Amino acid sequence: MRTKYFLMFFVLALSSVFSSEAYAQRCLMFKYDADGNRTRRTVNENCDDLRETLEIDEVADYEEDMMIYPNPTSGIFKISMTKEFDEESSHYELYDVNGVMIMRNCLQKETDVDICGMPSGVYLLKIVSGDDVISRIILKQ
Repeated sequence: MRTKYFLMFFVLALSSVFSSEAYAQRCLMFKYDADGNRTRRTVNENCDDLRETLEIDEVADYEEDMMIYPNPTSGIFKISMTKEFDEESSHYELYDVNGVMIMRNCLQKETDVDICGMPSGVYLLKIVSGDDVISRIILKQ
């Protein structure tokens, strides 16, 4: 009985060594839209042809652009914009953990957001100002 299992293991090991499929790699590539939603998934058989280096020219430091405090909050938090922005086209959106938008309002230089009536938990705050989109996690205690 042991010989039978040993032979099966030996044949499987040899077949994987000599099989070209054992060394093949598949690469998954994803494309996203501006909101971060995945719009496309591509499966490629050969990863060596697809090796690219992504370069980021500039990374915005959002800490300098705005402040959200207090976070975690017990119900009311403040969004304070420290950079110049277009008040007419700027707004914020608040989402729950299921991705349901529960609030959307205009954004001003200093904006108070009241979530006292909401249950404790994690929320996603999305701030839209022109082409810039900033997302932050808000914790309600």
